Amino acid sequence: MSPNAQKCWVDAALRPTKCLEQAVRESMPGDLIRLVAGDYTLSEPLVFPRSGDKDAPIILRGETGVHVKANKKPDYSISANNPGRDRFASFQLLDVAHIRLEHLSISQSWPSAVYIENSHDLGLTGLDITAGTYAVYATGKATQGIEITECRWIQDAAIWRNIRWDDIHDGDHHPDGKAPYRYLNGAFFGADDIIGNVLIAHNDIRDCYNGIRMDVSADNLNAPIGSFNRDIRIFDNKFSYIRDNPVEPEATAVGWWMGRNRFYNCHKLFSQDGVRGGFWYYFGNICWFDSRPGPEGDDHNGGAVFKLGKGGSVPQPDFISACFHNSFFLRQKYIKKGTTRGLINARNAIEHADPSALPADLMPADQPFFGAADGLSLSSELPLPVTFSGDLANHVTYPAVFDRYPGGLGDPRPAQTPLFEDGLGGRFDLRDAYQVPYDRHLAIPMPDGTVWTSHPDQWPGAMTDGRRFSGPEFVPVDLNYIRGLI
Repeated sequence: MSPNAQKCWVDAALRPTKCLEQAVRESMPGDLIRLVAGDYTLSEPLVFPRSGDKDAPIILRGETGVHVKANKKPDYSISANNPGRDRFASFQLLDVAHIRLEHLSISQSWPSAVYIENSHDLGLTGLDITAGTYAVYATGKATQGIEITECRWIQDAAIWRNIRWDDIHDGDHHPDGKAPYRYLNGAFFGADDIIGNVLIAHNDIRDCYNGIRMDVSADNLNAPIGSFNRDIRIFDNKFSYIRDNPVEPEATAVGWWMGRNRFYNCHKLFSQDGVRGGFWYYFGNICWFDSRPGPEGDDHNGGAVFKLGKGGSVPQPDFISACFHNSFFLRQKYIKKGTTRGLINARNAIEHADPSALPADLMPADQPFFGAADGLSLSSELPLPVTFSGDLANHVTYPAVFDRYPGGLGDPRPAQTPLFEDGLGGRFDLRDAYQVPYDRHLAIPMPDGTVWTSHPDQWPGAMTDGRRFSGPEFVPVDLNYIRGLI
């Protein structure tokens, strides 16, 4: 395919080509649509009219120099909501299956670059996307089986430093309740009412409001647990300059695996705010900072590792979550406020930076490990107690901060010096004094009723002898098992 549908030199021969719109319109199972270098300007969405086959997918593949340009302006009607099929997307995958999009540059595609509805077995690889409320949005009860790998998204480079948090998030800060940059309240991958079975791996996600945000509509809140947002694998990605949350399930989520990711200058890493479900796993991740978000006067710049729900009638996890063998270099609290249950926090390396060694105002001089006692509730009740065990931490109040949570702490490893070779520089090998393995296995329940056990020769944190902790192999959710636990 070529931008002008004329003859082009392809594979050492002058060959006839079609325009992109015609090629997509006429595509059949097994077709490979190859785009030669050039600018492809879109006025309307490209809609695949039919599916590929399981063994013969339809593949649309670019090469170096292929630029899909939508030249759209931000859509102010979209803010953390489903854009729908009536709004623009460069590619619309509606009621189809077995489609692959590969190696394309997509720019100024508002509100979405790729919009998916009631479709399955889709692969997005090597997409370089700039701007948009969403890079990819998926919806529909038949949607599942999406793989997004080796893609890159920059939403807006001004988000981290130059735009107030509440100028993006609608709220009381604006008299009409409409934030001026509300169209940035999106995500690299947004979803609503999809089954799940999603792989998001080896992507570079940066300068955006949210990384992965998956919701369930009000009509489906009472569906059986596990009907939506199930089996989500978020592996080996780079999250940088994320203004709100890199990972944010909404309403319900079961079987979420977040392993071996890199979080650099991110506000709050893992959201469990008002989310039912569980069997959420966080392992082998590294997190560090050298910057604070927001312009002068923006109060939303503290951050945390976990964002919890507010308690009361707000939904809480039904099953366990496990945060183990991660390395955190922090300017923020570990948990600020909220309520949770069932959290297994084990064998992490948690270093709080020394404020006096940082530029002024980069972090508070007295940053606590946890938020105030009256604002944070970590349940000790069976069968879902919150436990912290085997963590290595250098905060001045650790482990005494757990005195207000009787029974919640085991095998603490307090430290008085920095833990990592160079936390500020993102070098997470432990210093010699802390390279001490454990003397027994770590046991983590899986979402099919089995139990995974670690090798005890691992050091605290994500790195042992220069190697990243790989963690357990993915285990799909067994719906009969988890529903029997409720």
